[in-house]
Amino acid sequence: MKYGEYLKFLGLTSRFKFLTDFKFYIVIIGAQFFFIVISIFVKTTAHINNIPYFFITQIYIAATEELLFRGIILGFLKKYIYSSNFGISSANILTAVIFSGFHLLNHPLLWALGTFFPALIFGYFREKYSLWPAIFLHFIYNSEYFLFF
Repeated sequence: MKYGEYLKFLGLTSRFKFLTDFKFYIVIIGAQFFFIVISIFVKTTAHINNIPYFFITQIYIAATEELLFRGIILGFLKKYIYSSNFGISSANILTAVIFSGFHLLNHPLLWALGTFFPALIFGYFREKYSLWPAIFLHFIYNSEYFLFF
């Protein structure tokens, strides 16, 4: 495989058309609404001491998890699983299940299960555009989670 083919497989193309997709902004607003609703039921406390370190860590986590799950795993599964359910590819659904299972290692069951729907959204944007919107959305979700919970 050539370099360009690897980038395409991982979803690291330079397509930034997602910035003109209204759904992308709805997802960002939805994340804000989700965390506001959760904060009503769960006591929030700020966990930020060093702002540059916090953001660098969040970018690193979002990028590495997206490269692994939506880049490698979803890229691999898309080659072998062609079906879809309700407009969502089965490869994306399976990747989201694996992603949620992975989060069981460090999170309580409810929080790990709570990663399933955002994972589907990340996968949707990766399949439609590229890995870049998935990384950005993952960064937003993680930053809010680690900032307040």
